[in-house]
Amino acid sequence: MDHKIKPLFQIPPGKDFIIDSIFSAKNGITGMQGYGLMPGTKIKLLFTSPSKDPAAYEVMGTVIALRNKDAENIFVSPADPAL
Repeated sequence: MDHKIKPLFQIPPGKDFIIDSIFSAKNGITGMQGYGLMPGTKIKLLFTSPSKDPAAYEVMGTVIALRNKDAENIFVSPADPAL
């Protein structure tokens, strides 16, 4: 795995990332596609709740909340390769 690829819950706020892959226990089928979460999609952490779980992400112009247990199965890389 590339050193710049990391789980979604570990990204800093305010920077754009690209979804690299999503892992699921059910034959690779995820409910995440309904939220616009699929490889190649841009995603940005907006803010976390006071308890740090869940967090708000911007995806395709929409804000969604994801718990860390879901975000740990989504792997992203920086949209700007210099990051």
